[in-house]
Amino acid sequence: MLQALVLAVAQALSPATADFIEDATARLLAGEELAADFPVRLQALPPDQRLLAIVHLRRAGYLSDVVMPVDWILSPASPPEVAE
Repeated sequence: MLQALVLAVAQALSPATADFIEDATARLLAGEELAADFPVRLQALPPDQRLLAIVHLRRAGYLSDVVMPVDWILSPASPPEVAE
């Protein structure tokens, strides 16, 4: 049953969200903090994907002392920044 749930969640992740989660997991295993730009990267995700990423981060032990307003979590994705 648990494997089916994990598979369903994994299939629900967009490539950008999967990349974000993989980076956070690699940093956790290396004993590092999240990248300094993690709020910007989270804001670039659609709200449903952002929420999934936040849940993963909290379960991994990150963001335990960070308060994120619901309005920010559910706000539309910001357009990606273009490097000039």
